[in-house]
Amino acid sequence: MSDCSHCATGRRDFIRIAFGASAAAALSGKFHRPLYAEARKAKAKAVILLWMQGGPSQLDTFDPKPGAETGGPHKAVETKTKGSLISEHLPRVAAVSDKLSILRTIFSKDPNHDTARYLLHTGYRTDPTIDHPHLGSLIAKELGMTAEGLPGCITVGKDSNSAGSGYLPSELAPLLVEKIDAPLEDLKLPQGVNKFRLGDREQLLMAQNAGFASVHADARVESHEKAYDRALALMKSPHLKAFDISDEPDETKKLYGGGGFGRACLMARRLVEAGVRFVEVTLADWDTHADNFNRTKSLMGELDPGMSGLLTDLDRRKMLAETMVVWMGEFGRTPRVNAGNGRDHWTKAFSATLAGGGLAGGRAIGRTSSTGAETLDRPVSVQDLFSTIYGQLGIDTSKKYMSQTGRPVKILDGGEPIKELIS
Repeated sequence: MSDCSHCATGRRDFIRIAFGASAAAALSGKFHRPLYAEARKAKAKAVILLWMQGGPSQLDTFDPKPGAETGGPHKAVETKTKGSLISEHLPRVAAVSDKLSILRTIFSKDPNHDTARYLLHTGYRTDPTIDHPHLGSLIAKELGMTAEGLPGCITVGKDSNSAGSGYLPSELAPLLVEKIDAPLEDLKLPQGVNKFRLGDREQLLMAQNAGFASVHADARVESHEKAYDRALALMKSPHLKAFDISDEPDETKKLYGGGGFGRACLMARRLVEAGVRFVEVTLADWDTHADNFNRTKSLMGELDPGMSGLLTDLDRRKMLAETMVVWMGEFGRTPRVNAGNGRDHWTKAFSATLAGGGLAGGRAIGRTSSTGAETLDRPVSVQDLFSTIYGQLGIDTSKKYMSQTGRPVKILDGGEPIKELIS
């Protein structure tokens, strides 16, 4: 997508991207803890978000309308879920549909890419007075980080440019990994620098920072120090091999397909296996205002093996029960096909899927009209979706944190868990 900017990849920029150093984030370390209602018992320990940047067409993926004037040329195929059809270009996903459930009637009021991305990554609409945290940052904060040296929230692939750590500490900001085939390149020591020399440099840096901090007491200085601490911890982490998919057996690699998205999904599984709480994998270019049908066919060619391979692999390793896999984008596409043979933005009824994490599989929730233009039953709000995710993780959404402006903010304001999925 054209509205997604690339990030520099030098070591200095790596540290900046990974952990940030904004004063607003650093000032938000304190939070308010009133008495909270008891949260549901956690069934999930981690989340993998398959983010379809640009807004995927629900009519060409998980809510096809064969024979309708809005249906398009893609055919629909049966799945393992009785009475549920999906696109013919997702045959492998159809074969594992018993592991996932489809939400077909999600709605929102944000047809703009930037605001919709923010909503679908935070559970909140944009507010000029509050910077809300990324879903993964919040999950990492609530559940804690178990993989020594690794961040709790990692995004793999093109930067979705949606949300950072918000009012949470800056070290909880998502770590961006763009280089799927060489993810550790920026962590390598420069020529002539060994681990002993690195240690000397680290001690010198810490001494300089401590001296500066003693004279300039400021939250921004503390945030800057934490950024270096986290970056150095990452460089020394015993779990760095989790980024390297080259050690995987050929059979496993084949399961995910040969595309970049499939390789990123395999990396996500390895990271969760190592203890990372949240991994987001991006598949971009779903903003199909023109040439929708050729483009969606090509995109599904990447999505199908990657998504099905991930679900199959997690299940084989007995990880799916505690790992939730979410597929979604910022909105859907119009039932009407425009003059450029494309579909435009649509927020009245669009699709997402949920799998694992103790949720029921093999279900289709909600029903849209014959053209896909309207919801006929069971509308699902974005807040309902987030409430379901948080609930499976045992996170109490009524808990409040203090925003950058000193305002108490709930983890989620509104929404109810989707009862049809609570197994």
